[in-house]
Amino acid sequence: MNRFLIFFLLLGLKTSAQFNEKGNLYYEETIKLHGKSTQEIKEKLHEWLLSEFEQSNIKASKNTENEMIVDITSGVDIKQGSASIPMDIYFGILSNFKDNELSIQLSHIDIGPTQTPVKINFPDFEAFKSEIQETVDRLSGEAKAKNQAILDDEKKMKSIYERGLQNHDQMLTAVKSYIRRLVERLKVYMK
Repeated sequence: MNRFLIFFLLLGLKTSAQFNEKGNLYYEETIKLHGKSTQEIKEKLHEWLLSEFEQSNIKASKNTENEMIVDITSGVDIKQGSASIPMDIYFGILSNFKDNELSIQLSHIDIGPTQTPVKINFPDFEAFKSEIQETVDRLSGEAKAKNQAILDDEKKMKSIYERGLQNHDQMLTAVKSYIRRLVERLKVYMK
């Protein structure tokens, strides 16, 4: 019975989000756009990006005739207990376009000030510390020193871990909902 329940739960997840081999959240879909040329699709996607996000939160890393890659910074509200906490969300959008079709992939979906990857499962304590250490290693200056001090304090880290464990499900639900709504707005705009 439990196997069937897990299968149906995973089947439901697949329609709105997927998880890679490391358990990281991503989204991938091909959108049919009948009667639209490659150039029209590319221009419309560019317009949508500018209407959806502040220009300072869009960083293009590739822009060719058939492909666009952008890194996005945005915001999402995460429910923690009875409070709603605004958090930054970071992700890449890889888009490929050809006549009548737009393929998009949202990947490298990270959240919060430490840009922690959004995962299906919350890691065990040692893996959690290791992931935070990787993030801290990418920082510099005062931010790196402050975060390293927290990481070196076992008691603080256990407290942070426990809060993270409690809030993981709400965070995952909020991020998946954000991605689903974002893609729906894209589909409406592109039609």
